[in-house]
Amino acid sequence: MSASKISKVLLLTLFFSSCAHQAIIPEAKNVRIAREEPAKDCKNLGHVEGSVISAHGKIEDAIEDMKLDAARKGANFVQMGQTSALGKNVAGVAYQCP
Repeated sequence: MSASKISKVLLLTLFFSSCAHQAIIPEAKNVRIAREEPAKDCKNLGHVEGSVISAHGKIEDAIEDMKLDAARKGANFVQMGQTSALGKNVAGVAYQCP
């Protein structure tokens, strides 16, 4: 194989390997939680839930879990719905708002 072909193969290998390592990870910090209804132009993305299984878990941990569920669906707003009596489970509706 010629030096120019080897260079091209190496260049393409580097290019494609760099693209493969750029994973898109949703972030819960970009999701806002509120009890009020979202704006009229927000798109309903469906039901979301969050829970904490640790005995020492707090409702804040369950809410963060719910925000991550919403972020995975592409949401940036969650209308908070139900919380369990012990605060270990929360539920809401996810929305994508402009």
